[in-house]
Amino acid sequence: MRRAAALSVIVIVAAAGPAAARPRSALPLLQVESPVEAYPAQRGGVSLAQATAIATSRFQGRVVRAETVNQGGRVVHEIRILGDDGRVRTVRVDAETGAVI
Repeated sequence: MRRAAALSVIVIVAAAGPAAARPRSALPLLQVESPVEAYPAQRGGVSLAQATAIATSRFQGRVVRAETVNQGGRVVHEIRILGDDGRVRTVRVDAETGAVI
């Protein structure tokens, strides 16, 4: 009985393949398409990460949301910052020039 159980475990592990034997951290990460790719005019401009740095240099606090939007035909990064005073500020950064608008 034990021999049959051990054999069935070996068969199951062998059927699962090498992916089952690898630790989770070795599995490839899920590739998520960046929303910035939806705006080809933004290429070569200011990234969302750079825009977030620009916004936090102007307003102290914690970034609670950052996204890229199309605003009247213009690509804009919107960064929402929760300030120490409890207020939420929306900072808009032009994705082409990096100017705060």
